[in-house]
Amino acid sequence: MIVARTSQVLEEGDIFFFYRPRVGTEEVDDIEDIQRFYTITTPEDGRYRLFILGQKRLPEIVEGKSTSEERNWALNILTTDNPEDIRKEFLPVEYETETRGRRRLAATIPAGEGKYAIVKHDNHTELAYVLELPKVPGPIQKEFGIKKEASYIISVKNPNIEIPGFAVFEKRKPKYPAKIKEAFGDRRWINVENPDILNYENTQVLLIGAKQGNVEKELGIELNEEKETENTAELFKELKIRKEQVPLKPFLRGEFPSKRDAEQRAAAATEVRTLSREEAPGRGGKVGGQAAATRAPSAAALPKLLSGIDYPKTKQELVQYAAQNIYSSQEELLDLIRSLPNRTYRNAADVAKALGEIKQTRAKTASA
Repeated sequence: MIVARTSQVLEEGDIFFFYRPRVGTEEVDDIEDIQRFYTITTPEDGRYRLFILGQKRLPEIVEGKSTSEERNWALNILTTDNPEDIRKEFLPVEYETETRGRRRLAATIPAGEGKYAIVKHDNHTELAYVLELPKVPGPIQKEFGIKKEASYIISVKNPNIEIPGFAVFEKRKPKYPAKIKEAFGDRRWINVENPDILNYENTQVLLIGAKQGNVEKELGIELNEEKETENTAELFKELKIRKEQVPLKPFLRGEFPSKRDAEQRAAAATEVRTLSREEAPGRGGKVGGQAAATRAPSAAALPKLLSGIDYPKTKQELVQYAAQNIYSSQEELLDLIRSLPNRTYRNAADVAKALGEIKQTRAKTASA
């Protein structure tokens, strides 16, 4: 039980972190080799919420300084009361693409577990957690911004108001009941004073780095950290993940699996999920947390992909931003960005102009 001293604990439970390697990646060295980064919250009511995090990491926490890296978004892609649904979502998947043939995404890999609480503190709400496994954050946790103990100001976006950086989700809105819709009113964001709001798929969350280190003292709460081991880990008890199906090195020691580990795990995979074209990345399916705003990748979708970026940016910076963005599983869109001329772009109009040039060039080539 989490005991509040100066703050009001609104919800508590277990929290888990997972990542999925990029398509065709045999060995993961850093975040550039990652397709998706996930977190799961399991409150005491027995529900499981699966979120995908933009930029493939938790926000930075910088004392006395405000930067764009200190904020990030998360999107609810699944809420269920059956852990089997989570297990199936995390299976390796195969799908057909029009340009690259059959593609395969490796199964997700656990990167940690701990205890969390959603806390009402002063005039805002915070998501606080303490990491139990691995006992000491390693290279994997540092890559994803997972601290031993941290908290983030958490708020939920009004789905009826367009906000830069969140426009890519506008085609998919959570089915909130009237009571929650009324709570938003004309506000762009609201606090998570009723955690039930997080249960709705397509709920968009904003996380802003708040505290790290002695979070419990700062918030006046006690996170009931337990001395978990491989045998007592909630990953296997709560989520029903099978030990033989996941590499334990990232989860227990915080180290990326070796190429040999990855090959052995791939060879041992007896269950693979095959996706239809509609379910595949870039087609509106939610594999890898895809939240497509269009039915298929196109130049028209690119402005939405880049809607949260601050200009000016070089071509390479645009590519890096897109690779970390929630849309990154749309490989055709990434290819389109990579085809942009190698120059600095002052604004979105510059990008649109460059796309027009590419379109004209391709049209001439096709008619030649």
